[in-house]
Amino acid sequence: MPLLGLLVALGLAWASPLEEARALYQKGEMEGVLSQLNPLLGGYDPEEEALLLAGFAQYRLGRLEEALFTFSRLVGTLKGGGEALYGFGLTLRALGDPEGARAALDWALRQGYREADTILQSLPPPPPPAPKARKTPPPFRAAEGRFWVGDKPLQVRGVNLGVALPGRFPAEFVEEEALYRAWLELLSAMGANAVRTYTLLPPSFYRALHHHNRLHKDRPLYLFQGVWTELPEEEGYGDWEGPFLEKFLLEGREVLDALHGNLSRPPRPGHAHGEHTADVSPWVLGLLVGREFEPYSVEVYHGRHPGRTYRGRFLEAAPNASPFEAYLAEVLDRLATYEWEAYGTLRPLGFVNWPTLDPLHWPSEASHQEEYTLRRARGEKVEPPRPGPLHEEDTVTLDPTHLKPTPGSPVSLFAAYHVYPYYPDFLVNERDLAPNRYRNYLARLKAHRGGMPLLIAEFGLPSSRGIAHFHPEGLHHGGFSEEGQGEKVAGLWQEIAALDLAGGMVFALMDEWFKRNWLFMEWEAPSRDPFWHNILDPEENYGLLAATAKGAFRLDGKAEEWEGVPFLLREEGRFLKAYADPEYLWLLYRGPLPLRLYLDTVPGGVPVVEGLGAEFLLEVSAQGGRLLVEQGYYPFQELDHGLPGTEYLHFRGATKPGNGPFVPFILEPNRRRTGRDGTDYPRIVYELGKLQPGRDPEGARNPMADYALGEDGLWEIRIPWGMLLIAAPSRRLAWYAPEPIPIEGLRLLLPGASPLSFTWPTWEEPAFALRLKPLYFRLRALWRGAP
Repeated sequence: MPLLGLLVALGLAWASPLEEARALYQKGEMEGVLSQLNPLLGGYDPEEEALLLAGFAQYRLGRLEEALFTFSRLVGTLKGGGEALYGFGLTLRALGDPEGARAALDWALRQGYREADTILQSLPPPPPPAPKARKTPPPFRAAEGRFWVGDKPLQVRGVNLGVALPGRFPAEFVEEEALYRAWLELLSAMGANAVRTYTLLPPSFYRALHHHNRLHKDRPLYLFQGVWTELPEEEGYGDWEGPFLEKFLLEGREVLDALHGNLSRPPRPGHAHGEHTADVSPWVLGLLVGREFEPYSVEVYHGRHPGRTYRGRFLEAAPNASPFEAYLAEVLDRLATYEWEAYGTLRPLGFVNWPTLDPLHWPSEASHQEEYTLRRARGEKVEPPRPGPLHEEDTVTLDPTHLKPTPGSPVSLFAAYHVYPYYPDFLVNERDLAPNRYRNYLARLKAHRGGMPLLIAEFGLPSSRGIAHFHPEGLHHGGFSEEGQGEKVAGLWQEIAALDLAGGMVFALMDEWFKRNWLFMEWEAPSRDPFWHNILDPEENYGLLAATAKGAFRLDGKAEEWEGVPFLLREEGRFLKAYADPEYLWLLYRGPLPLRLYLDTVPGGVPVVEGLGAEFLLEVSAQGGRLLVEQGYYPFQELDHGLPGTEYLHFRGATKPGNGPFVPFILEPNRRRTGRDGTDYPRIVYELGKLQPGRDPEGARNPMADYALGEDGLWEIRIPWGMLLIAAPSRRLAWYAPEPIPIEGLRLLLPGASPLSFTWPTWEEPAFALRLKPLYFRLRALWRGAP
């Protein structure tokens, strides 16, 4: 252990408990090591060195399950380097998992940790792949409102696996088996009993799952495996039938082959490939087909195939099934038939659904045509719905209860819904759902499905600064601190559990930077989205694992982290520093208040002094703060439909700044809606540029805090790049008409000073860090010890 040994030998003067722990480790007093470290290990994000010392002390004491969790915290957050992987491998070997140990030690060796080679050479050779043969079907079924493993009911406590690290698009998969293994160990230690993948992942994931479950026979992680599909029209097909159906089924057959460890797949863009030899079929609790199907695509199919029905070997469409429900019955039946004929196994089946296509009726959710007719009759100046596909929220249904097993069929079915509190609008506006809208909606779904198990296959809330939809009970689409996210998501789970549903799967494993939200994506450069973290965007901030800028400052009003940052301005009575990372523009200021700082990002803007036109004005005082935007550069325009109360924000598209004035940066997450009975539900707007004081908790983040006041009048401020309309900080691209333009950096102006210039280096690989959010620990407190 060279790094650990060096740190101990040097006796570095760090925090006293850590120093004492190092000295005790050198003496071989492992209990004393842990006693010193316990106060340091209780927070959300302990120091890397404390975790390393604790992991090796636990290992040497034979407390292997504790060591496994500690090393998983390191490896699963990409901390500790080769030494953490070495400890992870030693622990797995001691627990009787030589293949899991091999993956960790091999990665440690590739990171230059040479001590791993000796242990690698001592491991027994890998076992040969097992011959493929017909098997006994796993003891899984979905019946009586729940899942069953043998004769024992199982309430699913699951996690959706989004695994795109910062800097990667969704199909650029992680390949390291030890990283997948560490994530699975963390989820198992949290109390999860299931994970879900949306598509086929690389072979390394299934090896990690196989080895995890062989080690933890008493608490395996069951798998809900997805079979993903794009829409036919997105891939140049004219219909869901014919060649597209065969393509869909081929994907499903390959997924099944992979689950049985029987797939060799050559490289193909957008798909995992390689030798899938790990047989995880004994732990696949369900096959989950499809996606959140767009209602217009389903409606088009209904128009093309009226009267379509289906009866197969294992499944059939009920007489009242719609054409697309019959289509899905055929897909599921043919995949079940393939697995039965190829491997002799079957498992519960379902398709992905969401409230947009639920089989219930919502008076508050008018269609585009209904809303147009009602408003025109009042005298509003409204345009008719545009021709072509329209996204409707309550005009098309997919009802899983319209799929049935054929008489005597051993196949069982479950309903799987993605349900978030804030979407669609009827979950916000429907008065009959109040006062506990989320729970009451789930109760109605449960009442409709009869005995079919109801799995909430996605639920969650994001820890984003931006809010993309308001909810009357505070369950907004964003706008939570990380601790607030943990509290609210735990509440959602408690509603699922209290209703005795088949289970729920929290979304998602980690914050994924490639994702995009409708309200914020227009001023991003899409090709560069994975390379920076838009803290405004709710879709990027759902994770149990936070993905943040590496070495990110903690907003606390203290200057220590700023010591290496040069001054932009330093004069008697005031100074200013600036720093950039993949999430924020950071500012450190001391001087007279209120702070008024002009920011010049692109050509044009309010002429403040000669040669500087400002697009933004930052104002901060003891009473509050605001970031104002130049009116012409502001991407929205306030319009109305000709009557009082009909105002709305119109997105103008690409803009250029004019000469002012500065205006508030207002967003409209909830547009005005008109229900089928003529009831109006007013729009909701908020000021994005209103700045809030606050601090980050130790080891976590409060993204709703924008500035902190420290000692001696020190102000620490952070501004998300999206609020400055920076479309891609990794390339220094700024929003502009007709398209984003490269900029050299920012120019800043404090009254009474000369203009200041600030720039930052561009990057192709973002420097990022992972850590467990408070949400992980809130769910751990709820889930551990549950049956």
